[in-house]
Amino acid sequence: MADSQPLHETQSVSETNDQPKQKDIITFMDAEWYNAAAEGQIDKFKDYTEPLDLLRTPKKNTVLHVYITAVENESIEFVELLISKCPSLLVEPNIKGETPLHIAARFGHNNIVEFLIRSIKKAQYEDLERGAEASTSDKMLKKTIPYENTALHEAVRNNHPQVVETLLRANPEFADIANAAGENPLYLAAVREYKEIASKILEICPSPAYIGPNGRTALHEAVISPDADLTGKLLKQKSNLAKEQDNEGWTPLHYASYANHLSIVDMLLEHDKSAAYIGDKDGKTPLHVALLNEANNLEVVKKIMSDCPDCCDLVDNRGRNVLHFAVESGSFEGVKTITEKPFLANLINQEDEDGNTPVHLLATHGLDASSLIRHRVVDKMTVNKANLTALDMVMATKDKSYALFLGSTVKHLKKAGYKRGRHSIGQATADKTPIIDNELMSSLQKASESHQIVAALIATVTFAAGFTLPGGYSDEDGLDEGTAVLTRKSAFKTFLVTDTIALALSISVVLIHFILAVQPTNRKFYFLFLWAFLFTVLAMTLMAVAFMAGVYAVMPHSSSGLGTTICVIGSCLALLCYWVLKAALCD
Repeated sequence: MADSQPLHETQSVSETNDQPKQKDIITFMDAEWYNAAAEGQIDKFKDYTEPLDLLRTPKKNTVLHVYITAVENESIEFVELLISKCPSLLVEPNIKGETPLHIAARFGHNNIVEFLIRSIKKAQYEDLERGAEASTSDKMLKKTIPYENTALHEAVRNNHPQVVETLLRANPEFADIANAAGENPLYLAAVREYKEIASKILEICPSPAYIGPNGRTALHEAVISPDADLTGKLLKQKSNLAKEQDNEGWTPLHYASYANHLSIVDMLLEHDKSAAYIGDKDGKTPLHVALLNEANNLEVVKKIMSDCPDCCDLVDNRGRNVLHFAVESGSFEGVKTITEKPFLANLINQEDEDGNTPVHLLATHGLDASSLIRHRVVDKMTVNKANLTALDMVMATKDKSYALFLGSTVKHLKKAGYKRGRHSIGQATADKTPIIDNELMSSLQKASESHQIVAALIATVTFAAGFTLPGGYSDEDGLDEGTAVLTRKSAFKTFLVTDTIALALSISVVLIHFILAVQPTNRKFYFLFLWAFLFTVLAMTLMAVAFMAGVYAVMPHSSSGLGTTICVIGSCLALLCYWVLKAALCD
């Protein structure tokens, strides 16, 4: 016999002060019966005469819970025996509210699920025969605590398609119930990418619930996956899902456009083009978000523009059109694609709520999009609400690379005929001198320390190279004793000249940075720093040339090919450094 008590019963115990105190009794199932239930020992339970529902674990699991959890080879005979002895076990929940049906669905025991459903329906019929009211739904659709999962949720979460089909055919109401997280079974299948289960739900249920957490639907999740097959099935069964917006205002087309799922974009547009005109909470349409992530999305951009050309006229809550977005994302190809369309010429000079045209943004982002800069209808002198032209915007930028080097954008704007605004007349130095504020000064001062270390290293290397000459020194007696062996070689002379100049430049850089410590005016600090930077780059270049010349000088005539190869490799590396430097300064 099991030593078992109901979980919440209490008993009085005598304390030393003779005051009774209520104390919880620990409920447990004797190991003999627990192991018998886990192993499905039918004979053991045939002779059991006490109520089986009194056998409980601390979590209030019954012997039926224990068996279904532990069983590997399902035995309907054992389940039938337990229910025949104690019918209440059929729908008896544990402390979490889980019935045996929940447990069987979780572990994928389809035969047990079928038997439990038949037993529940039979019990309902018998209750009705006796005149009592009973509801299959109340018993079968009971939710767990605190997550409020039904048996179908458990089957979907653990990817048991057969169990899902069994539950749905027995009661399609399962498909309409959401758990505490707001997940209905179809949404759960879509977000976990269980294609077979999602297909079964759509096949069996004429109109299942589609909504999930954060306002997303199963179609949103199918698009994000991406699952073109499920997307097609969902659109066929519930067409208006294409225009459903989540809590951020994004439709499935927003997600497909942003993630560059071209085939799904094509499917959604073919189904309902009106989705292309829906803006999110910030007013961004699917075309806007495609342009924001245009690094890989150019085909999606072209597809939306082709199918819905007039959606290009839509602006977001800031008043920015698709060309603003293309510039903002740094998309050269996006800008080119839009500016090449004659019917979109009206976007070229369109202002956002701050009065900025796409050219204003192009300037501040440092892009060299000649297709926009030199467009036939672009207004080169237009000003925004701050009374700034595009060129003014460049000169006023806080970007450090601009403040130091202005970048190629300034040159291209000036070359194309862009000018400063009328308010800047008389500021003769404004086009030449960047804005040098305290933030920039702090950045330059930090950079000065690292630049000084680089210059010192170059000086050390070139100084040492001057006394460890390639080829060594002559040891012959006479006037030439102790002199360089390779003095007459042109390559050696090149080595000496470039090494000496590199040494002189690096020492000059160290001196300049020493002077910077005196804290001159911001303008003087900037120009001294700029000269020091240029001297450092030149010294590094000459040091590389000196190395190649020295190596070439010591090469024998028979190895001229090897010497040439070394020089070519060195030249290629120097060229690579040049392009890296140019990209860093002009981006």
